[in-house]
Amino acid sequence: MENLLKMSQTLENLVQENDLVGELQGIEKEHGIRPSAELKEALDEKMEPERDLKIGILGRVKAGKSSLLNALVFKGQNVLPKAATPMTAALTVLEYGDRFEASIEYYSQDEIETIKSKHATCQKTLEDHQNAKFTELKQNNRKGESDSKLQESARKDAIKKLKDEVSLYAYYEQYEQIKKSGINASSIGEKEILTCSSYDELNEKLKDYIGSSGKYTPFTKSITLKLNEEMLKDVKIIDTPGVNDPIVSREDRTKALIAKCDVVFLVSPAGQFLDDVDLELLSNVNEKNGIKEFHIVASQFDLQLSAPEIIGNGVLDEAIQRALTPLSRQQKTVFENKKSSYHDKIYEQLTRFNVLYSSGISTEIINNYDNLQDENAKHALGLFKKHYPDYFSNKETAISNLKKLSNIDEILKVLENVRKEKDEIIKGIMDDFIFSKKSALNKYKNEIAAIINKKIEVLNSTDIEELKAQIEKIKSVKSKVVINANAAFEDSGAELSSKLKEKLNTQIKALFGSISSASENAKGSETVTKTKKVEDGRVLGILWKKYKDVNYQVSIDTLNASSLRTAAQDAVIEISNILGDVYSDNIRMWKKTILKDLLTSLQESVGDEALDADMIKQSVRNIIANISLPEFRYDTTLPAALQKSGKLVGYERDEFLNALESFQSELRSRTNADIKAICATLDKAISNANIGDKFINSYEEKIEQLAKDAQDKESSLARYRSILDQLNQIEG
Repeated sequence: MENLLKMSQTLENLVQENDLVGELQGIEKEHGIRPSAELKEALDEKMEPERDLKIGILGRVKAGKSSLLNALVFKGQNVLPKAATPMTAALTVLEYGDRFEASIEYYSQDEIETIKSKHATCQKTLEDHQNAKFTELKQNNRKGESDSKLQESARKDAIKKLKDEVSLYAYYEQYEQIKKSGINASSIGEKEILTCSSYDELNEKLKDYIGSSGKYTPFTKSITLKLNEEMLKDVKIIDTPGVNDPIVSREDRTKALIAKCDVVFLVSPAGQFLDDVDLELLSNVNEKNGIKEFHIVASQFDLQLSAPEIIGNGVLDEAIQRALTPLSRQQKTVFENKKSSYHDKIYEQLTRFNVLYSSGISTEIINNYDNLQDENAKHALGLFKKHYPDYFSNKETAISNLKKLSNIDEILKVLENVRKEKDEIIKGIMDDFIFSKKSALNKYKNEIAAIINKKIEVLNSTDIEELKAQIEKIKSVKSKVVINANAAFEDSGAELSSKLKEKLNTQIKALFGSISSASENAKGSETVTKTKKVEDGRVLGILWKKYKDVNYQVSIDTLNASSLRTAAQDAVIEISNILGDVYSDNIRMWKKTILKDLLTSLQESVGDEALDADMIKQSVRNIIANISLPEFRYDTTLPAALQKSGKLVGYERDEFLNALESFQSELRSRTNADIKAICATLDKAISNANIGDKFINSYEEKIEQLAKDAQDKESSLARYRSILDQLNQIEG
């Protein structure tokens, strides 16, 4: 790195000290040569952001994420409180710091207003459901129940229906907790910093912000913990909220953070292993992420060891394998059945490693073996002693086997292996970056040497009187040169614009089909059980009939909004990338061909003897380097109607699909309009470039400089040879 910076600085000084900046700006831009200060900044950026090992933790609420993190980072101390619901689980980032510090970020006032507004919609939906159900119950009130009791039953049914519309219910639950807190949202700022002197103090303070009943929990958007823990040096852990996040900005940030992770752990309870919620969480992982490893952790593994078929003859190692085998089999089966839904790269990652297991309760017992207070821990230890007496007969053997059950050492080994891999990857990235920059500097150095050698050659072969004659000849054909240069340049630009429009339209056509395909894949159905009252055939008295509740099943249409939203977002980003890449590639190719087109046109119209080919090339390179061509910019923001996640049913499903159809139509129109606009802007930039005047002025300057050098030929030759000597001494 030091050699690269030294080479860059030396070349930069050489160019500046010999007044070559203007003359070399064309080849500077072609080779991507930037000032030494910018190169150093780029090298520092390559090292700094990539240095941390980023670990993502996915998992539904009550899956055991907090227990796993407490065991991994805090050696089993209960520092991180358990979240109350998926909606109030804050995005939590753990990183190294010299002291215990928690940075709390609250929802903004605009975000709280959004939650409040959505809650009002939920409330209206809830009241409509409740009123309809109350009317139905009142009409069938054979038992003569009071209106208040019927209203209570109707409300329970309405809440159950609202829960089915999961994204709506997220807003409802969030704002209900905000109201329950009794805190005026406008009195809360955007951020707050907490400092602590111990884990006990940190745990107590965190309960208010991310605890299940914390007074600020419903207002907490994210929290960053800086902790003086050796394990966190060069490590950043991202503990993500669950699905159906009511705040889109937090969900987007979660996805962005997960995309930057090196290793991701999905924590899934062994008793409900890899269910639909887990698979929903995996929608955050796609082939564009930079994830190097993906692991599934079967949490609460100790609960599996009490089943008779697992206990066997009481040999713990054998029981662990018997419990683990069906989980590994389920992992393969689940992802095999879903293989068509995953990109090949992601499918390989999801099935590459065997299931890991963990037991948070085992870590709890280890830390408090002689003074167990937790009732669940006492019960678990009792079961271990009952079913595996040889392994828990005394404290020493019990601790050893509890460590085996917690499996933290194995999970730490995974992290260490990824850390080693990451170090190699970072080194590879740095080596490639340094190699490419050094290669560019060497090409730049060699081109400078070629230009200086050409100057020496021309000086040695050109007579001052001949130069004066050439200057006069240039003046006589000046107007013709300007006309022909402008014509050749504009013709070339028109051809570029035409080809660009054709290629852009071809590239994006297939992408619109991808959204429609994703829409079909996201549609589904599920069977739900409902209850209705029917006559049971018995008659009570003359007027009364006996009714009974009968369960029946109906199929409802569903929509996986998360996967469809991701597909739509990916398609827009892909369109942006394709448009940008095709535009950049065509501009780059055009800059190469324009040199040849201009040289041919000028030599044909003016005559080979009037213009020097090398001077033409150098002049044109410098002019093109300074032409301000439009850059491609594309808005990749999805409309608010598509900013939903989770499983949608009913009117929400229909609303989302209608919004998607409108979005596709608008996107197609917008893309076509953008292609026309960028080509029109490009045409205007080229037609206004006035390259003819710029070219002839640049060419005249070079001839005049050559004449000036020729007047003091020996001094000029000595200066150029000195430059060559300095170039030769620069180590590449």
